[in-house]
Amino acid sequence: MGQDKAGRILDAAEALLIAYGYRKVTVDDVARRSGVGKGTVYLYWGSKRELFAAVLAREAAGQLAARLAALLADPGEVRLHRAMRLTYLEGMRRPLSRAFLTADRDALGELLAEGTTGPRLAAEKSDRTARYLDLLREHGLLTGDPLAQYRLSAVMTGFCLLDGLPGFRVDGLALEEKAEALAVTVRRAFEPDGEPEPAALRAAAEEAALLYREWLAELTAPLPGGGQDTSARGAGQVSQAAGDTLR
Repeated sequence: MGQDKAGRILDAAEALLIAYGYRKVTVDDVARRSGVGKGTVYLYWGSKRELFAAVLAREAAGQLAARLAALLADPGEVRLHRAMRLTYLEGMRRPLSRAFLTADRDALGELLAEGTTGPRLAAEKSDRTARYLDLLREHGLLTGDPLAQYRLSAVMTGFCLLDGLPGFRVDGLALEEKAEALAVTVRRAFEPDGEPEPAALRAAAEEAALLYREWLAELTAPLPGGGQDTSARGAGQVSQAAGDTLR
């Protein structure tokens, strides 16, 4: 019951954050929308910032769970261009993730400020990305460019921010087409020519699944119930199953 209540609070906070932005939403607003008292919110989170940090962590866990589910269904999803395609699609389809990827200060406000939740999540993501690129390189799925992470970050940032640039417009280009353009760019710029061996894909996918599980555990641990019920889209359950499915 407590986890259900905490989940309602997080759902309410997320909806209000998307609708009105961090600066305008109060803990009172969240309490009213979730049907609990203000004191109940503070039983779970000691401040407004901690509450919305949990919202962002839950959203990051949901995205990571989607990547893990795709990887379990097809080891080929470990390839960088396919992983980035899914990351872009998931991120840009979901309002909160899109706000984070596009650095939307109207929506996220001081959550994007130095030393707060957004930068910490970005730093953790950077560390995981480095480890992910290393394992791809070890299995022959990535070229040996020492600046690969920097170039990849630049490419992904450009695709996420391009539509918001003043004076830039591409009419009629669907999100899926943009994602495919990203995938083509990443494959040509970062991956060796030719198709990889199935054994290399399976081995890399097993290691990537372990990396995803580790990150999911860290993201969901601060959530009530360890993220099992309050982490949106079942991140906890997906991550628990990951270790056995690829073996």
